[in-house]
Amino acid sequence: MSLVSITCNQIGMALGFWTLYPQTDLLIINSVNIDFGYNPAAGLIFTYMIYFKKWRRWMVYSGFILLLNGLEIVALLLNKVVYDNGWNIFFTFLAYVIGLFVLDFYYYCLKKSIRPLAN
Repeated sequence: MSLVSITCNQIGMALGFWTLYPQTDLLIINSVNIDFGYNPAAGLIFTYMIYFKKWRRWMVYSGFILLLNGLEIVALLLNKVVYDNGWNIFFTFLAYVIGLFVLDFYYYCLKKSIRPLAN
């Protein structure tokens, strides 16, 4: 999750789609709290709810998409993130949806590949 977060944030900031505040001279430092804290924690809780708590998948997806986009809107309102170059909240929504699908598929494949080793 951290690797995906770092990759996406660095590409997005380098292309000027968004800027995170407070701003530092070293671009990678700007998103360190997001890349190693917020996004991995959200991914772990998302995976835990689907695969270990066995919550309904559509409920977990809906809840996380609303939560993540809601927090993004709060960050926009507090000027902690500023969009540019045509980026908007809808693209952020799509990024979170795609990210959650990729995470779910990755964990599904991982779980499926480990199962034969347990037998």
